[in-house]
Amino acid sequence: MNRQTTLKQIRITLCWLLAFLLIDSSSFAAVDMANDGCTNPFACNYDASASEDDGSCEYISCIGCMNEFACNFDPFAIYPDASCEYFSCAGCIAPLACNYDEAATVPDETACDFESCAGCMDFTACNFDPEATLSTPISCEYPLPDYDCEGNLEGCVNCTPLFLSDFEPDTVVCSSDLPTSPSNDVVAIVPSSGDTLEVGAVLVQAIGSYDLNLANTSDGVGPDGAIRLFGLSEQLGLSNSDYFVESYPLIVTRYSNGVARVTGQVSDSENPNLKWNVHIVLEDAQSGTDWIDEDPNHGFLTSFGCDADTGNWAMFSMNNAQSYLIGAGGYEGSWLQLSHMPFSESKRFQLGVGGNGVNCNYGLGGWFAWEGHLLGQSVMGMSGDLVVDLGEDVNISVPCGSEFGAVFYNALNPISGDFTETVQFTYAVDDVAPTIESSCENLVSLCYEASSGVFIPEPCSFQSDNCGSSLEVTFTEVVLSGDPDAGDSTPFEIERNYEATDCSGNTATFSQTLTFDGEDCDSEEGLIANPFAFLPEPETSDAYTFNPSDSSRLLSSQGDASFLAPNPTSTISTLKLKGSKAANIVVRVFNLAGMEAMPSMNHATNEGNSFDYITLNGARLIPGCYLVRIETGGSVETLRWIIAR
Repeated sequence: MNRQTTLKQIRITLCWLLAFLLIDSSSFAAVDMANDGCTNPFACNYDASASEDDGSCEYISCIGCMNEFACNFDPFAIYPDASCEYFSCAGCIAPLACNYDEAATVPDETACDFESCAGCMDFTACNFDPEATLSTPISCEYPLPDYDCEGNLEGCVNCTPLFLSDFEPDTVVCSSDLPTSPSNDVVAIVPSSGDTLEVGAVLVQAIGSYDLNLANTSDGVGPDGAIRLFGLSEQLGLSNSDYFVESYPLIVTRYSNGVARVTGQVSDSENPNLKWNVHIVLEDAQSGTDWIDEDPNHGFLTSFGCDADTGNWAMFSMNNAQSYLIGAGGYEGSWLQLSHMPFSESKRFQLGVGGNGVNCNYGLGGWFAWEGHLLGQSVMGMSGDLVVDLGEDVNISVPCGSEFGAVFYNALNPISGDFTETVQFTYAVDDVAPTIESSCENLVSLCYEASSGVFIPEPCSFQSDNCGSSLEVTFTEVVLSGDPDAGDSTPFEIERNYEATDCSGNTATFSQTLTFDGEDCDSEEGLIANPFAFLPEPETSDAYTFNPSDSSRLLSSQGDASFLAPNPTSTISTLKLKGSKAANIVVRVFNLAGMEAMPSMNHATNEGNSFDYITLNGARLIPGCYLVRIETGGSVETLRWIIAR
């Protein structure tokens, strides 16, 4: 609609208004009420309650600009006129513009100025502009490392800590052999001067698995930062903000020995060039339940309204000697050392759902004090914290045989702010294969006994793994010839194959052949009634002690003790039992693996005899060492029995 059309409409409207003024008042119905006023509904001062028109109607005061986007918009106007204007309230409404006009209601993008107030707002830059209100980081100019803005050398050249140690990976056989403490022999120096520096170290272990979490700034009430250093901006004026957000991924790594490391980088939320490299070490992990039960003064920090399962939180203390913020970017050469707060440790760093203390998300939070050297000044503060949300747990499996320990060594040059960290890995490398029990032979000859047939020994077994892990064992048995189940003296041959693999993948195999050629077992005929008759009888109960080479006793025995002869034997030995008041004696034979090698024997004692005799037939046993256990009432005696062929 053009301006001429608008004026035409206004003239028509005014004509209608004037026409109403000429209307004869007699055309309105008279109302018998004594209330005078303007009774014309089109008048600005129309009075709906008036019954008599008093001639006061006026039609000018309610005419005005009715366009709400006009600078002179009149919200009380009833009839439009041509007074609307759009220039007096026009201006730049972009908040970041140099000429931002907060009173402007009509935007004028062409009026915005983004140049006159733009400049470098980083106070660590050489061309810092204190009057700039619009930051242009790309315009900032910085000196070269170790030089000032005029090109003068001012940094410490060749001052980065240097370790005088070889950190090549090491190996051990079993995870139980992994180091449990750092080495005290690691030395770090300042190369330019040769001065030695204090070396810090933290040991972690990865056995079974360890966890990773991606961390980022938590949303809470008020300004937020992954790292917050309260007082750094307003009190000290050494930052644009007290809040630092992640500028390089923050990673939380939790190891199986209760140590956690927080690493990554954060930068000032208002000045991205002010950076801190994060090196935080948390230790002594315990559950929330154990933590709260340990001391009635212990407590948690939870966000208001969070229904947190604090019993399942992981609680940590800060390793004060190993937790640093190392300056980067505009903070190059600066450093802060962090320490647990409160000093009493009544509160701890807490990890879990609601653990960051500012929201109900899965997070990590804790409070620390800080002190160090920042932009040439010694600084300290009693209030700082780590407040992050965590991504889902990323569980890194560490298979058996791949366990490792790692010692992170670090050194700080407090003069230059240079920081060096390196790591020494030790891996568990088990290369020892399982071994078969020593009593097992590759070739075993069997014999036939009329009363019981051919006795086939139980399969052999492997010794336990050298690192204590479980073994995966397979056993196969194949009849090569004959029929072992025939029950007669028909010859046969059996092949047994054994295989054992430990969790590190070391495998051992063993092959065994059982042969029966139809021969009978050695006959017991011809044995003397008392096979020990040739031995001298002691004059007194303690006058004679048998030589272990004769009796193979586990302990030296008195003359009235039990013993075996012959020992060693190829098949049969006779057990001489000392007199016992017990009515019954039980004899059991075990192999060195602790398994019974033959059925137990119950022997009824002969009243009045000082000795009893039992025949032990070892024809069914494979050659080796066995233990004969003699149980007489409440006493137990053990003899060693050797089968040799």
